[in-house]
Amino acid sequence: MNMSYKKSVQYLVAGLVTFFSLITIAIVIRPAGLFVNSGISYYGNWNETVIPYGLAFIVNSYLLWRASSYIGNKNKIDIGLEIVLRITAVLMIGILLTPYNVFNMTSLNYVHRTIGTAMFSVQMVMAVSIVISNYRDPKYLLLITSTFIGGIGALVYLLQPTGYMIESQIIFQISIWLIFIRYLSFADMQLTKRVV
Repeated sequence: MNMSYKKSVQYLVAGLVTFFSLITIAIVIRPAGLFVNSGISYYGNWNETVIPYGLAFIVNSYLLWRASSYIGNKNKIDIGLEIVLRITAVLMIGILLTPYNVFNMTSLNYVHRTIGTAMFSVQMVMAVSIVISNYRDPKYLLLITSTFIGGIGALVYLLQPTGYMIESQIIFQISIWLIFIRYLSFADMQLTKRVV
C-alpha cells in the first residue's frame, strides 16, 4: 500500500473509533438519547455529556483533516475524497457550534439542520462516486445499501417527532467511513489494475 494511503487510512480508522467511542460514553451516561429521536446532537445539549460529545467532534474533525492531507496519487476520486474529508471536518465543527436546543423555537434551529444535511449530502455523493468507480466489488454494494438505509432513515426521522434518528445516523456514518476506508485501503491495487 502507498505510504500516504496507509497514513490516510490510519487517521480515518482512528477518527471512526474515537468518535464512536466518545459517543458511546455519552450514550452510557444518558441512554435516553436512544429513544428521543434527536440524533447524535442530542448529547451536545446536556452538561454531563457535552464533554465526550464535543471531544468526539473536535478530535474526529482534526483526524479527518489529517487523513485528507495524506491521500495518495490524486486521481479524480482521490481529489474528491480529499475535498469531502475537509468539508466534513469543517461541517462537524459547524454542527458542534450550533447545538439545536439553543436555537429551538427560532429560525436559527435550521442552521444546525442545514449543516448536518450538507455534511450527509457531500458524504453520500462521494460514497456513490467511489462505489460507481468500483462497481465490480460486491462489498461496496453492501456498504452503499446500508448507507442509503441509514440516510433515508435519518431524513425520515428528522421530519417526525418520534423514531430512530440516532440509530439511522450511526448506520449511515459507519457505512460511509467504511466505504472511504475500503477505497483508500485498496487504492494502490486498484490504480495498478487500471494502469495494467
